[in-house]
Amino acid sequence: MVIGRLRRRRIRRPPSRAYRKPARKASLLEIFDFVAMQYFGNIGYKLARAFELEKALREAGLLIHYTLYAARTIAATILTLLLAVYLTIIIALTDISLVFKVIASILLLLSPLGVLGFALAYPSVKRGQRKEGTETELPFFAAYLTTMVRSGVSVANVIDRVSRLKIFNAMRKEALLINRNINMFGKDPLDAIEDVAINHPSFRFRDFMLGYTTTVKTGGDVVHYLEIRTQDIFQARLSEIKIIAERMSMFTEIYVTIAVIMTIVFYVFFTISSIFPSAGGFGGTAQLTLFSFVVLPLLTLIMIYLIHAYQPKTPIRITSPYRALLLIGFPLAIFIGPMLYILTGANRVFEGQINYNTILAFSGSLAGGLLALSLPPTLSYRAFKKMHKGLAEATASFLRDLTEIRKTGLSPEKSIIALSTRDYGPLNKIVARIATSLTIGLNLEQALRAALRGYRDWLLLANMRFLSDSIELGGGSPETLDALARYAHNLTEIEKEMKKRLRSYIMMPYMGAVLVAASSMLVLGFTSQTVTTVGGGAAGGPVGSVNPEEMARVALLLSLGSILNSWLMGLVAGKIQDQTLAAGFMHSSILTVVTLVTLAVTMKNIGFLVGAPGAPPPA
Repeated sequence: MVIGRLRRRRIRRPPSRAYRKPARKASLLEIFDFVAMQYFGNIGYKLARAFELEKALREAGLLIHYTLYAARTIAATILTLLLAVYLTIIIALTDISLVFKVIASILLLLSPLGVLGFALAYPSVKRGQRKEGTETELPFFAAYLTTMVRSGVSVANVIDRVSRLKIFNAMRKEALLINRNINMFGKDPLDAIEDVAINHPSFRFRDFMLGYTTTVKTGGDVVHYLEIRTQDIFQARLSEIKIIAERMSMFTEIYVTIAVIMTIVFYVFFTISSIFPSAGGFGGTAQLTLFSFVVLPLLTLIMIYLIHAYQPKTPIRITSPYRALLLIGFPLAIFIGPMLYILTGANRVFEGQINYNTILAFSGSLAGGLLALSLPPTLSYRAFKKMHKGLAEATASFLRDLTEIRKTGLSPEKSIIALSTRDYGPLNKIVARIATSLTIGLNLEQALRAALRGYRDWLLLANMRFLSDSIELGGGSPETLDALARYAHNLTEIEKEMKKRLRSYIMMPYMGAVLVAASSMLVLGFTSQTVTTVGGGAAGGPVGSVNPEEMARVALLLSLGSILNSWLMGLVAGKIQDQTLAAGFMHSSILTVVTLVTLAVTMKNIGFLVGAPGAPPPA
């Protein structure tokens, strides 16, 4: 009894300070949230009700209370307002020009409205991203879910599996939300699925998941429902591909209109304004420089962003070309560009010797630097594309043959080993690696992981993941493999349809770059010849004088601008064709060379460059 009392006392004794766990300090965000809720909680509640932030945050998948989000918004807006007023007072007391004071003060005082607008619009932006990502991956998820359920795997296990799969991005987040409802809140799996689906912005995902839960609760044929709905989702995705292709065509036409027609019009305007400064008013070499090297590149970057925003995206990102660009391309361009500038004598431009030779040397130096910048990512992407070309089609063919072999009674592993002797083109190496790993005793999961190391094709990885899970979790019955083969074929057809519809637009940037380079120089040459002819006529007398130095300077700016913007057009062409910016460096290299050759041939026939200072005498 005495020992028991001592033990109880020892247990009740507070722990020593040496072993006491220190209290966690509040983070800056927690302090900010406390202040925001303390002073702006009531106003935040009214703001959230006025702008329906509760629904917007729920559909966006943002796990934050709407009153707290609104209080954060109000606190950030007031803090920005105080900072803007403080900076405006400092600028007002500074001895600078009045125009700069007015512009800076207006921008600063408008910044709180920008913060407020961004905070209110952010849930809508995240809602759109959630909807787009989910609908892009929904055919894959539907095929995966149908295959697993046909194999006898419960939906709760499928959702848990999806939450750990890297081949999914958007669907993995939805699976994590469902798992949170099951594990943290103790909900039934069907109720957890309904809770996420009801508040989802995608109608297709909501309809698909709610239809599944209704079929389970009413005792319907779940496998039949999933197969029918999966086929509907594939058909809807094919229809979406047509809409996306039409949207890409619209973007391409708008871009070509801006980058070609508007560029030619502005080049003519700036050229005439540079030749006749007194008649041009607004315009000249300064505006030509601003348009060629700031406005046009900015418009191209905006178009690339718009194309990226509307194109379907995959969870697999291509990183090797960008690493080659940063580690090899930039240092190479910094070395080759200045070296060509010195070796070709392009530096004589700044000594006033602007003629055919120096313009071509300066343009060649710029083109050489851009080619040096583009060559490493081009080679990297070419190697990547060569490694992955035709893998999706070969995978679909392999799965169809695997289904037929499986029907003979062989196990899935032995069926794969039997197929390793057949020819599947680019997939031969992968199948051989899988068969070798299975032969030495590795399981299918380990064999696939070893065989697919280094591959980044999403269709290949997704189909192989489906195959592994259907065999490991569901036994790999012939019916399951047959359904998987059909879905792999449908997914491949969607990818091929997308590329086929966008292939016709690849030539538009090429024609635009050549047209801009040739027409700008031809307009400059025709203007020079026309003014010289009219000015030298006996009847009309001189109507104006043309400065050869000024025209040569305009020719230099036009050539440099054409090369830079043709390089950027190549990025647009690659983004349209292969849906990745990494493919654009190859087109940029080709367009840079084509534009340089076009400029050289066109400038050769412009007479005023022969008479420019430092030019060789005419033949």
